[in-house]
Amino acid sequence: MLSRNTYSDRASGATDIHALLSDEAFLQAIVEFEAALATAAETTGKVTADQADQSRAATTAFELDLAEIADASAAGANPAIPIAKGLKALASDTTAIHFQATSQDAIDTALSLCLKRAVAVLIDDARNVERLLTELATEYRATPVMARTLGQQALPTTFGLVAAGWLEGVRAARREAESLVFPVQYAGPVGALPGGIDTHDQLAADLGLAARPIVWHTNRQPVAQVGVAMAQLAGAVRKIAGDIVMYSATEVAELREATPGGSSSMPHKANPAASVAADGYARRTPALAATLLDALDSRAQRGVGSWHAEWQTVREIVAATASALNRITAALDGLIVDKQSMSARCGENPDTANAVAIVDEILAKEN
Repeated sequence: MLSRNTYSDRASGATDIHALLSDEAFLQAIVEFEAALATAAETTGKVTADQADQSRAATTAFELDLAEIADASAAGANPAIPIAKGLKALASDTTAIHFQATSQDAIDTALSLCLKRAVAVLIDDARNVERLLTELATEYRATPVMARTLGQQALPTTFGLVAAGWLEGVRAARREAESLVFPVQYAGPVGALPGGIDTHDQLAADLGLAARPIVWHTNRQPVAQVGVAMAQLAGAVRKIAGDIVMYSATEVAELREATPGGSSSMPHKANPAASVAADGYARRTPALAATLLDALDSRAQRGVGSWHAEWQTVREIVAATASALNRITAALDGLIVDKQSMSARCGENPDTANAVAIVDEILAKEN
């Protein structure tokens, strides 16, 4: 169920986030879960100090082999099984290893750890995009530009208001990402929590994860919410990218990326390459989110295929969103605004109605 290669999207949107979402990071987080579980079980008096020590020593000594685990995971349809087996082979007393847990506990908690770390970095990246958009909205708050509706020139507005609109979209989506909850999973084979609620809550505290919902083996809302939040943020990015491409068209020529891309056969072209790449990454996210929403149909006490479909998908949607943010940052940083071309289409003394006041209102809002 795992790719043999570390997940990477480095063609043009590489970020530190990708390493946090790799197969290696995911599998290492399973080992991290096992170590923390032993400590939580010891803290709550479920296992002895010696038993917990043996478990922690096993997690320290365990050597992660991605290819070997990928092959072994096929037999049980998940990678937690061979990891737990490997850990137990390193201890004489295995009581505290995988204590009263099921493989889904290890995998879901590992996903939560990876996602929490990656989304925290992604939020910082989104805030950087907001900073660039704030600068554009401020500098060009009163710069007239012809608005376009249904592909036609409409009435004048200001480019500051255009940028402020972009800002509102990213800001709202970033807030949704900030509201995400990343819970621990420790409910045992059928969700009846044989290890105890006290151990569950201690494990959550030790790992820095949410303690509720207590059991989400087949309540996949936490994962689906990540997917929706990422699709919203990527969608906000895609809106900006599409507009920059339109404003950069030869016939419009009102914007230009600071470092446009070239053409293999047409040297006169200055393509808005970063925006195009941002659009490409963002365009993948609705279908990925749909897969996670489809996985809400997780029946009885363990999803069949639906759960398995989440592991790569949820990491991929965060990675794609990170790449979209990376590329739109490149597009916006140093974006060249041709005020003369903008004004030329608006005529003398253009009436931009309340555009400037709206920009000021948007910029005055709290982050």
